[in-house]
Amino acid sequence: MERYIMQLIEDLREASWNLNSPHEIWEKSGADTEDELEMEDMSYVEKFIYGDEIPISEITGIMHELLPPPEELTQEQRALLSTELEKLLLNFHFILEFPVGYPAELRYPFIRNFWLENHVSMSIGNTHIEFCEYNEEECPFQGYCDTCREVAMRMDFDIPTNTTTGFDIDFDTILPN
Repeated sequence: MERYIMQLIEDLREASWNLNSPHEIWEKSGADTEDELEMEDMSYVEKFIYGDEIPISEITGIMHELLPPPEELTQEQRALLSTELEKLLLNFHFILEFPVGYPAELRYPFIRNFWLENHVSMSIGNTHIEFCEYNEEECPFQGYCDTCREVAMRMDFDIPTNTTTGFDIDFDTILPN
């Protein structure tokens, strides 16, 4: 398996040579690639221009079948492959959102499953890929993620605790029936 992993890593690195050329809209737009907000706006434009979502395997040139099932890999092999796959995806403008400190070997199953998804191929800008639905009970990153708890606390904070408006106006008398 070790030899296969090394060949796969070589293929992953070669796949990054097949990037899309920036769409002509970028030059015409005069967009500042250093301005994060402009990049986000232009990413939406580019998604519209390139249009249809296609399989990640078609975008990267790496077929899902080439990625071994996690249970066939050692912890070190999963860590190595996840690091290389994330680098490749970053070259294709996909940023995978994992909690800070989430181990590379645990990322591999998420990344391998991502290969089954369809997305728009981008030449510039970024597409952020989130794996969490921000539900504390169903968080896939138990023990590594504080975001679900923080979102739940913010949502609890946003729930009104009383229904009074603080005004001495009887809205029932001024609103139409």
